[in-house]
Amino acid sequence: MNPRLTKWLRWLEVLKNEIQDLVIAKHTFHEIQGMIRDNPLLHRNSLFYDYLSRTYVSHVVIGVRRQIKCDGRSISLARLFEEMITTPKVFPRRYYTAKYKGSIVEDRADEDFDNFAEPGAPHISAPLIAIDLERLRKISKRCEEFADKRVAHTDKQILKQLPTFNEVDACIDLLDDLYVKYHRLYHAQAMDSLLPTWQYDWKAIFRVSWLSPIEEQI
Repeated sequence: MNPRLTKWLRWLEVLKNEIQDLVIAKHTFHEIQGMIRDNPLLHRNSLFYDYLSRTYVSHVVIGVRRQIKCDGRSISLARLFEEMITTPKVFPRRYYTAKYKGSIVEDRADEDFDNFAEPGAPHISAPLIAIDLERLRKISKRCEEFADKRVAHTDKQILKQLPTFNEVDACIDLLDDLYVKYHRLYHAQAMDSLLPTWQYDWKAIFRVSWLSPIEEQI
């Protein structure tokens, strides 16, 4: 196997963990928001709500920022795409189709690979990868600017418009979709999302009082 392809496979594992962290953070934040919305007893001002929102936004916009930076010292989805665009011959059709050998869908291998290549081409298509890179950069532009100028440090330049929660969510959703897409390319395995199926009730902690009677009186 080409050493660069081996490197890309290693990078993909790193990206899986980082993007999954963002997917889980988004899911957790909105589930908690839903619990607050559905319980009238919680409809009151609280420092905790402000803390929760600020912590969530700071965490995820920095996480999104990591995936679109392309400096030579870091691993990011954008950098992976850039390398695939500049060296598409590193990822040959034969690598992908070999993963179908002996399976019941072996005859679909070339058709599936054509989602990433020109029909019949011997390797992936740089222009097709470039489309996904441009989608990622376009949707994350405002989150990146906010992360650069307000989270990583405070820039003297005033931001004209802050990203909305919907824009932050859209960035994470696209990262999730892109990982799923390229997981299929690298491993010939289908998946729906990086959001795991929980094997325990993570909301159980919200079904008990967090303060003892003595603490409640203070």
